[in-house]
Amino acid sequence: MGGPLEGTRVLEVANMIAGPSAGALLADLGADVIKVEPPTGDILRGAHRPLEGDAGSTDGAGGEPPDAWWHLDNRGKRGIAVDLTIDDGVGVVHRLAAGCDVVLTNLTDDRRARYRLTAADVHSVNPAAVYAVVTGYGAVGPEAGRPAYDMTAFFARGGLSSLIGEPGAPPPMFRPGQGDHTTALALLAGILAALRERDRTGTGQVVDVSLYRVAAWTIASDLSVSLLDGAQPPRFTRQRWPNPLTCRFRCADDRWLALCMPGPRDFWPAFCVAVDRAHWLDDPRFSTPAARGQHAEELMAACDEALAAADRDTWAQRFDAAGLVWAPVHTLPEVVADPQAEALGVWSGLEDHDGTPFRTVSAPFELSTAEVGVRGPAPRLGEHTRALLDETGLDAATIDDLLARGVVS
Repeated sequence: MGGPLEGTRVLEVANMIAGPSAGALLADLGADVIKVEPPTGDILRGAHRPLEGDAGSTDGAGGEPPDAWWHLDNRGKRGIAVDLTIDDGVGVVHRLAAGCDVVLTNLTDDRRARYRLTAADVHSVNPAAVYAVVTGYGAVGPEAGRPAYDMTAFFARGGLSSLIGEPGAPPPMFRPGQGDHTTALALLAGILAALRERDRTGTGQVVDVSLYRVAAWTIASDLSVSLLDGAQPPRFTRQRWPNPLTCRFRCADDRWLALCMPGPRDFWPAFCVAVDRAHWLDDPRFSTPAARGQHAEELMAACDEALAAADRDTWAQRFDAAGLVWAPVHTLPEVVADPQAEALGVWSGLEDHDGTPFRTVSAPFELSTAEVGVRGPAPRLGEHTRALLDETGLDAATIDDLLARGVVS
């Protein structure tokens, strides 16, 4: 496969999710992404949640199941293992960086300084490189350099956890990698813009993306108002939700659906007819949006009773016939089986190194006339070490020496 970034070389010195998942998207776009790992490997290896059922089961051939998270965020890359605590290991990475268009890292500030992988260090060997760094809290300010995961910098300090859930309840947990993968999209956008600027001016660029700043963008609709009034948006219990047309309901089969009809079209009459409650249209408690808000608790109880009278498939037919805006609250197995996801190409097929077929999640975009897609599985630890060193111009004897001394592996 080719791709819009064919001929672009990326050096990735990053671990876990936010940085590597941006590297995976660059590989999907056709870039040659070189993954640098320590001799012990990226800590993401083997970290995915246990598979349901038999721990030894697979999605195809026998043997160990595919390492789902590892392949998701490192598919299509080439891998080299380098010990950066050894000076010659730093030299190997500098040698690789000299031939790359992009150097991508999420190492902490102290490690980038210790391993001579700051923007200045990279630009000393490759002035035209795009240097892309993702951090928890950014490159400046009192929290620069503070260690972070998406749970801390994105969800907690970024404000999202304060907005979700019901009043009085503990801040909810979010799913693994949710903030990291969102940040990876921002990092990808920054890298693509920096490559365009580099090609236009010939000058290397620094792309700085943080979990914290991306979190602010994701809730910018709320924050733009808080910038004016300094207030926290109110949270409501589901039982006192002011507008049932923007709420979630349990059906008779214990499955849920979500409504979202905030306006400007008035969907209330169609909703009342669809749930066999046409008399609500003449009820002064529910006749206007303001009245419905004033009587939210009794209206929500009435809506719960109405929606509990039929299963979700029945409501699906009725709501679609009425032209209402709604969706089923899917479980992940339901998402996996959704024909719409299949039609959109949300999944990509891969083969593990032992030939086991499995599926992973595709890039969340495509181009009309350029190939965007998963190029292959994630690399085994140090799989391409010798080949990559050979490409830098090192002779066989030097490569053998580096391997023998454990500089690379």
